[in-house]
Order: sequence, then C-alpha cells, then structure tokens
Amino acid sequence: MTSSPIASPDYNQMATHFDRYLPQIQPVAAALLAQLPAPASGETILDIACGTGEPGLTLARRAPGVFILGVDRAEAMIAVARSKAAREGLTNARFEVMASEALALADGSVDGVLSRFGLLMFGDVRASAHELARVLRPRGHFSLAVWDDMGKNTLFYTALKVLRGYLPSDYASPVDGLNAWAGEGLRTQLLKDAGMAVVHSEMFSWAYHFDSFDEAWGLISGMGNFTGQSTLPQSVQQQVAIEVSAALEAYRQSSGAYVIPHSCRLIWGQR
Repeated sequence: MTSSPIASPDYNQMATHFDRYLPQIQPVAAALLAQLPAPASGETILDIACGTGEPGLTLARRAPGVFILGVDRAEAMIAVARSKAAREGLTNARFEVMASEALALADGSVDGVLSRFGLLMFGDVRASAHELARVLRPRGHFSLAVWDDMGKNTLFYTALKVLRGYLPSDYASPVDGLNAWAGEGLRTQLLKDAGMAVVHSEMFSWAYHFDSFDEAWGLISGMGNFTGQSTLPQSVQQQVAIEVSAALEAYRQSSGAYVIPHSCRLIWGQR
C-alpha cells in the first residue's frame, strides 16, 4: 500500500454548481445518518469534507439542539455552506475552512463524525484517519461514505473511460489513486490502526436518475476539472459527449430517462 498523498481535485472551481450533484447522492446521506446514533442535545457533530454543507445541514435541521461543525479545505465550498445556513437561520451550524489531515480541533472535542465522499479518499489518507480518531471523543461514533471500486461510480467512470482516449497519456486525474484503497479491509484496518475500537464496513447501492442524457451530461460537465474534460477544446468535448451517450445507452429506459446504478462503501463504528 502506497503512503503517497492522493491528489485532490480543485473543489473551489466546482462550488457554484456542486449542488446540482446533491440530489443524486442524497440516498448516501440518508444511509450515513441512519448509521450514526441520534446525537443528544448539546453534542457536537463534525462533518468532514462537508462541501456545500451536506449531510451536516440535514442533521442541523432535524436536531436543533445539536451543534454541527462542517469543515472543508475549499474556501468556496464553505462560503456556499455558510450562505445556506444563514439563509435558513440555522444557528446550530457553523462552517470553517480546514483540511482533514490537520484539523484545528482539540483532542476528543467532538461527539460524532460524518463524512460523505471526502474523508479517506484524497490527500494524506493515513493522516486524516488519525485526525478523525484524535478529535473524536472516546466511545464517540462515526459514519463515512467513500468511493471504493471506482468502476461502481458508474456515471463518472464511464466518462473517464471515454476521456482517456482524448487526454494526454501523462494526464493525472484526481481519481487515479482512489482504487489503491478499494476493498473490504483496507480502510477498516486503517481506522483500527488509528485507534477506532469498532469498525463496520459494507457496500451500499442506489441509482442516479436523469430525465435525459443532457441532464446527465450537465452533471458530468460540471465536474470537468475533476475528470479532465475542462482541459479539452469544445469540439472535442462534443465528441466525448456523443461517445458517453452511446456508452450509457444500456441504462436508458423506454421513457428516455436514465437509471444508472452506483455503489459506494459505508464505514461506521465507534472510537
């Protein structure tokens, strides 16, 4: 297992349109919250790599007596999350710029941790696992979702396969290193080594739903700096869209809508 940090995508560039992605991964947020025991009033839940605020904002709405701290390394993502909390008047949610490998928090200072598609994926994965264990209080609970086998991130994996034919051979995608941690036991053992007493892991499956290919392509295009698409001329991107459409034809329903299966790994437990 390599210990080299995995390159992180520039989420600042995605912040203004990232929310169009949230409905597609909402089932993952529901699964994460289901694995986290209901926090008591006055407890603090840390949402690591919170992006534009989820799933922390959902928990803040459900449990007004619980304090939510969302952190993300991307300033633009945090700005969006703060504006959402302010707009809704959620005084129990706060958002701060912070890297998961170096959390500016005291030891044992949070009662629970959530993270959807951010923690244990990019950057220094081992360091972020140790930081998670460090800031979580003894017997505190955590609930995480990570992309595991990237082939099961069907929409973007399909686009990446097509894009490989157009990108320079030496182009390094931020997703290239993710499969290094795929598998049943790798992240589980990592968390145990970091100090977690109980760690569970299982695959979780759901589907993306789109009314048309244009809707699916809009989501892919919005992640263009993640996939490398944004580096290509517009004419080439149009050709990529044609090829991705053909590759996704298997998921097209008779109505013209698309139902695209996805799977990720849920990891939850207790310190």
